[in-house]
Amino acid sequence: MSMRLFRTTQYQQRPITYKNTFTACRFFALVLLSCNALASSDTTENQSLFTTTSTSFEEVKSRVFSDPYSALPQYEVSRKHFDADGENLLLSHAKRTLSSNANFIELGTKHKLLQANGICFAGTWKINHSNPYSGLFQARTNVPVIVRASVSLSGTKQRDKRAFGMAIKLFPNTQSTVTENIFLMHSLGGTKTQHVANLPMTNEPALGELPPFSQLLTAYRLESDLEEADQAFSGKNANARFRPVSHLAEVLLPNDEIANNVRQGPYWLKASLKPDTPLVNKDDFRDELSLQHYPNKTLSWVLSAANYNDAGIDKAQWQEIGEMTLTESVTSLTCDTKLHFNHPAIK
Repeated sequence: MSMRLFRTTQYQQRPITYKNTFTACRFFALVLLSCNALASSDTTENQSLFTTTSTSFEEVKSRVFSDPYSALPQYEVSRKHFDADGENLLLSHAKRTLSSNANFIELGTKHKLLQANGICFAGTWKINHSNPYSGLFQARTNVPVIVRASVSLSGTKQRDKRAFGMAIKLFPNTQSTVTENIFLMHSLGGTKTQHVANLPMTNEPALGELPPFSQLLTAYRLESDLEEADQAFSGKNANARFRPVSHLAEVLLPNDEIANNVRQGPYWLKASLKPDTPLVNKDDFRDELSLQHYPNKTLSWVLSAANYNDAGIDKAQWQEIGEMTLTESVTSLTCDTKLHFNHPAIK
């Protein structure tokens, strides 16, 4: 049996250089480690969710779309939910989230501790440009995805500073429960903007603005607990501003064309709204992104990849490799409180 190699640039420790920026902003970077899956109390993980008579993707999609809201909820992200009966729920559940490969979790309480308000999608991940990468970045790759778009804290409206991002669940084999997950954000601290759809997202987002004053104590608490959870899994490689995507290159697909089975993935990934897409003026980002407002009820983001360079992501040499097209959307209880995305540690 030949040895399978994975070739990519070694992860670098990228220091935050905004020395005069309030340190609590670092919390938002740690959202990349815990978004979409931190629960409150009494969470159990269901590792056997799928029947043998239906595909994994169709089963996950069916559950996510099974219980749509009649009206949008406004879940609160607050430090008052972080502890119960003397237990540090934030820390314990952050650690469990980083280690869990489950596609769903069951919450014992109303909502997630972070990224509580979101909208979910079904769609496809297509790589339609030649590139040097393998696995799910390889040309002619076409796999289904389930996506959850959300904001970090409670504010969902145009007047709020919204730290907007997406968690993406890819299904390399629709007959398998095994999925690959990545996270892309626009800025860690958020920004006030009329639209979120046209905000480019990367796996090493900009720092962004300060959190709202009312959320500063929450930010301090989150910074401490989530940083501890990250260090427990990434060790000396822990880097709060960066989440890897190169693990997608390790996936072996049918008819894999990579010579000698050497795997190579990019360091950075960017998703940008497809040019000429009309923007929708809705106050809540969940209304804005509802696909009913768009031509053919679809939204597409162009996918671009780049290799590491010492000058950082601002000097990245981007190469367009494909697009992610979303064709169905829902705001639902399962989307907000049960759907789970595994969080890749930095190796």
